[in-house]
Order: sequence, then C-alpha cells, then structure tokens
Amino acid sequence: MQILANAPSVGDIIHELYLKPTHLSVEGAAELCGIPLEQFQRILDGSETIGYELSYKLAQGFKTSYTFWLHLAQDHQTESVAHTEPTSQDDSDVSN
Repeated sequence: MQILANAPSVGDIIHELYLKPTHLSVEGAAELCGIPLEQFQRILDGSETIGYELSYKLAQGFKTSYTFWLHLAQDHQTESVAHTEPTSQDDSDVSN
C-alpha cells in the first residue's frame, strides 16, 4: 500500500478507483454521472469545484454517498491551502 503525501483530489480518486481498474472511458464515466464531458474533464484535472450538485451526480454515477465526494474535495482543498500559507512571519514586518 502506498502512503500519500497529500490528500488525493476527486479526479485522482475517479481515475484510480473507477477509470483505471474498470477501463471505463472518460466519456463513459461522464455519461454515467450525467455530467457534461467538458465539466467532467475539469473535475479530473482538478479545476472544477465540487459542490452539492456535482457530489450528488458523482454519487449516483459511482454508487457512493454524496458526502464521500464533498469530504474528499474539502480535504484536498484544505491541504492545498495549508501548503500555500506561510509558516512563519518575517520579523521585518513587525513594528515596535
């Protein structure tokens, strides 16, 4: 089992758990979920925000709960933000 350094994105999960093992095409997966192909491509590449509507469509298509997708997206986004925030304050910015 591989330990991930970062929380996987929704696109990572779709690719690794649904597309790769089943050989389902991107077009087929988009149709299965009732999501336009262009929007599904944005989900896979991480540029589409996953809200309630998309999480329900993914849940219906992949037979999961909608909260699975919401939490996955939230965990990935939270970790991404945590990695971009500065970890320490520059002393030159502090006024006395």
